[in-house]
Amino acid sequence: FEAEQYVPFSIEDVNLDFQILGPKEEPGQMDVILVAVKKDTINEYVNAVREAGLNPIIVDVNHFALENMYEINYEIEPIKNVAIVNIGASTINMNILKGGISVFTRDSAVGSNLHTEALQREFNLTYENAERLKRGEPIENIPPEDAFSIMDLASEEIIDDISRSFEFYRSTELHEDINEVIVSGGCALIKDFPKHLSEKVGIETKVIEPFKNIKISQKFDSSYMEEIAPIAAVATGLALRRQGDR
Repeated sequence: FEAEQYVPFSIEDVNLDFQILGPKEEPGQMDVILVAVKKDTINEYVNAVREAGLNPIIVDVNHFALENMYEINYEIEPIKNVAIVNIGASTINMNILKGGISVFTRDSAVGSNLHTEALQREFNLTYENAERLKRGEPIENIPPEDAFSIMDLASEEIIDDISRSFEFYRSTELHEDINEVIVSGGCALIKDFPKHLSEKVGIETKVIEPFKNIKISQKFDSSYMEEIAPIAAVATGLALRRQGDR
């Protein structure tokens, strides 16, 4: 089976899926995305969803959920390379799109927990209070500017990791520049993080807008939806999927 040479686990231990992207220049060749996830990992998520009283229908990958969200909300330009960088608590998911189609994905085991841990160490805080301070909530006897300076140091480590991923992408056979960076996840809410990232990598950087072309019911508070938008990008992309989609 052709997929075996690309999967670092026994084929019996993983769930496989693929998507044909299109033909290559070489006759008889095509570009294909292959996704493999260990069955144990999927079962953990499926069981959690079922315990919540829900029926799981589709399991997707963060990178491609972000791609679905982008396709709905942004204009697709055929020659434009866009890097969607989703920065969660402990993981960065990166998906670089060319003409709206994924050409490069990468994960890094680093995330905004670095901000939380730095604040805990510097100010001797509990995890809960460090999270509050990270979100900009006032904590007694801690000047906001002191917290920002500590978080800036943690941001540098995250931004360096993203920069290395961009360099790795440029070193691949594509050898192409990135035209725009779109940031999602909790880090997008950190004060000046998108600005610092843009300055480091030299690329225009924006905060994601997952509800840009989605009509939101009036029963939801519009200011709250705007506030949580950057952390809802993956969920929005998954919610756009339907059973039987490819």
